[in-house]
Amino acid sequence: MYHDLPPADPSPAGCETLPKQVAALLAQWTAAPAAPLVVGVSGGPDSLALLHALWQGGYPAGLLIAAHLNHAIRPAAAADAQFVAETCAAWGIPCHVGQVDVPALQQARGLSLEEAARLARYQFLAQVARQVGAAGVAVGHNADDQAETVLMHFLRGAGLAGLRGMQPQSPLPGAPEIPLLRPLLYTGRDTIEAYCLAHGLTPVQDSSNQDVTLFRNRLRHELLPLLGEYSPQLRQRLGHTARLLAADYELLTALRDEAWSQVLLAETADWLRVDLAGWRALPLSLRRSTLRQAVWRLRSSLRDVGFEPVEQARRVAEDGPAGTQASLPGGLVLTVGYTEWVLAQPGRSFTPAGPQIAQPRPLPVPGRAALVNGWQITAEWLPQVDWAAVRGNRDPFVAYLSPEQVAGLHVRGRRPGERFQPLGLAGHSAKVKEVMINRRIPAGLRARWPVVAHEGHIVWLVGCMIDERAKLPRPGPAVWLRCQLAGGRSASAKP
Repeated sequence: MYHDLPPADPSPAGCETLPKQVAALLAQWTAAPAAPLVVGVSGGPDSLALLHALWQGGYPAGLLIAAHLNHAIRPAAAADAQFVAETCAAWGIPCHVGQVDVPALQQARGLSLEEAARLARYQFLAQVARQVGAAGVAVGHNADDQAETVLMHFLRGAGLAGLRGMQPQSPLPGAPEIPLLRPLLYTGRDTIEAYCLAHGLTPVQDSSNQDVTLFRNRLRHELLPLLGEYSPQLRQRLGHTARLLAADYELLTALRDEAWSQVLLAETADWLRVDLAGWRALPLSLRRSTLRQAVWRLRSSLRDVGFEPVEQARRVAEDGPAGTQASLPGGLVLTVGYTEWVLAQPGRSFTPAGPQIAQPRPLPVPGRAALVNGWQITAEWLPQVDWAAVRGNRDPFVAYLSPEQVAGLHVRGRRPGERFQPLGLAGHSAKVKEVMINRRIPAGLRARWPVVAHEGHIVWLVGCMIDERAKLPRPGPAVWLRCQLAGGRSASAKP
């Protein structure tokens, strides 16, 4: 459940209460102070103030663990590591120092320098946390960082998940069983710097924070000050927006999880199957979020899963005939079936399961004809049809026929070279096989694909269209047909 932080004193004077605020927050989140707590310490103002506030706030020194990673990016990196180690030694705090060649990691993984540094940092923190059996990992992200994050996500394009910014507590990347804690998230940079000054702390200054070729630094030093001229309280307002959206996101996530449990049919490590009619009946917001959830279930990440590929896949799943496919990041392929859509890992082919018939069967009205593998065709007599439902029917597995077709209906497979008169072709005929190909019915299903016939000619090519001669001429009585899996759902409900 989403828990908001209590408001922090945004003024520099609020720095005096910082140790008590941090200790109170940690008591809410963890088993503190009964378990080790790892603190990520770069040596900069934020992390140094956080470590000092925890130390001053009474967190047992033996359970307070500092962790510093030398990224091997700047010439001063080794001196920073030495500063952190010496500071921790002076305070009696155990310190773990690691080193990763981040530029090499950047090149090997094809990441930006910022992304590679973030990946290495969280991997190191997870390693230390597991090694010491930590109850959590605390980092020094502050309110100004939050404002920058929200604005950065907005500029790059994001939904609620991105616009809610960072959370006070979230799973540690790479080690979701360990909570990542941000006790300073609602504390401003001015307050933190005032705290350092008041307690004689001399944090290191990372020169790369002034490099405006980096996107976040350019946003911090150029864009935010400019926008601040239009909205002097911009940083606070961005933070407030993030807090509001975080609560909304929690509600949407709960609704998404409920919808997901209803439409998910089956799942393995390589693919998952989703009920097509049930998914199409969801509100647009939940169709989008469940599709993203499907991607996350197979990739364990939504990185690089932007708006455009999800929208393309959503439109295909909403409107595409069986056999239609859409590509998603990571090589995932979405395939539309007749009653489901399937998302599969690269190289995992999928042939939609569809209705098949083994032997011809009569189709009484009212009544039903059983097909293969649980499929069936149901027939109903409608004394008075809803004309709007007829004209608005988009479900190829539902058909409305002229009442003259009420007697003698039967279901069979197509015959070699068979033709019929598809609705809309003004009486011109077409080969059944060609219509099946155009409607993307898989080749392996065509020979036993069911048709509904009357007096020797086809009246409905199931999943495709009815015959021109079987259409309803006017409002009135009608024969209503539906093909579906027994107990399944169709996009069109019974009228």
